[in-house]
Amino acid sequence: MKNLIVLTTPRDIHDHLAGLWRSKPFRQSHADGGFVHDIVEQFATLPRLFCDCTDDRLERAHFCSWWGVMMNRSYDNAAIEDLYRLHEMFHAAFMPYFPGIGFDAFHRKMEDNELKASVCSEIRIYFELPALRELTFDHSIYADRFLHDPAMHTLWRSNKLVAIETLQEARRDVMFSKPEHEMDLPERWIRRFALQNRQWSTCWYDRYLDIESQMFAFQIRALNGDRSGAIAQHAAWIDGQASEDETDHVPFRNEAALFANIYWSNRRRYDDAVAQDNAGWSSTRTAGG
Repeated sequence: MKNLIVLTTPRDIHDHLAGLWRSKPFRQSHADGGFVHDIVEQFATLPRLFCDCTDDRLERAHFCSWWGVMMNRSYDNAAIEDLYRLHEMFHAAFMPYFPGIGFDAFHRKMEDNELKASVCSEIRIYFELPALRELTFDHSIYADRFLHDPAMHTLWRSNKLVAIETLQEARRDVMFSKPEHEMDLPERWIRRFALQNRQWSTCWYDRYLDIESQMFAFQIRALNGDRSGAIAQHAAWIDGQASEDETDHVPFRNEAALFANIYWSNRRRYDDAVAQDNAGWSSTRTAGG
């Protein structure tokens, strides 16, 4: 972790993010008071910290948005970079904290937060910003089945809240219930990443209550009006955790190292599977299929 930026007021946060969006649909939605603006507004209910990473292998999957830090990450594709930022921002904007929470309840809380963030950045965003899909992935993605479904578009137009719940339950079904032999490649990897979430929680078994207590206290202090004091104390706490790592200044380095091997092993297998599937998809299209 390096180059920590402290943003205290909602205006600070809006201005900072307005300068980070790289794709036109995101910039326009934020500027025009649309969907992106609404998510930023919820995110800005608390002061925020932004930073760059010092060790990509350890920090890419460190889930720092849970403990109040937004890690910058760059992608060649501007829209995909914006999707990453939206995903992490949603995590932080809607994350509840419970001091003393039991481990199983903690895992369920984090699982639910991941489900909602994923539906937002992987499916819902394409309904909210229709021009975005052509700017992101050049292969079939999980969201396409809903984007091509007239019934889902009817539900979206007529009852958006229920449409969002429907998308969440569809993804939850894939995560936990749908028979694997009925799944396509995107669904199989949604299931595998859901299993990975349990491994992540286990890596934090000895420390998760520290995070929950700190974040709850930070939240309440800020909401009671002391935003400056809350973020100053929180930034000092984060820096104190990072200072325990004399090599890379990574907060909670032990937990990061525990999960990194799991994350990168799954990531390699996922990238290989997607590359093989895309090669077959491209061959089928070339053949006129």
